[in-house]
Amino acid sequence: MRAALWMLSRRSLSEGEIRERLSKKGFPDVEAASVIRRLRELGLADDPKLCDHLVRSYRETRGYGSGKIAWTLRARRFPPALVEEALRNSSSAEEELAAASAALRKKFRGGLAPGREGAAKAFRFLAGRGFPPDACRKAIGVFFADIQE
Repeated sequence: MRAALWMLSRRSLSEGEIRERLSKKGFPDVEAASVIRRLRELGLADDPKLCDHLVRSYRETRGYGSGKIAWTLRARRFPPALVEEALRNSSSAEEELAAASAALRKKFRGGLAPGREGAAKAFRFLAGRGFPPDACRKAIGVFFADIQE
């Protein structure tokens, strides 16, 4: 329990991360399961709440799209079903488009090269951030329309 509390004192962790770290430290799986159960009782391990918070944070602070958010959360050992539920609950197509547009405005403040070259560069940037192709295309269209005005 002391090792788990020490881990949680630095940052919030998913139950999967706690389990993995305890295992690496040599604790048996049975002991790790009982520690996680106790942490849940104390309110120190709450995967749904943490997952929802991270989805909002990754979207608003880092400007990630749903693909990159899902990948990042799975890397943090959240169950896939929980990740999908959190994404479904906290993001709509409009929010995805708004986040993509904001990421473009922030990245390309000085503007983009006109035509295909600029659009391709913007598309690669947004796709790398995990935005779906439709949101990339729409955000690029809005971005270029704003520049022309």
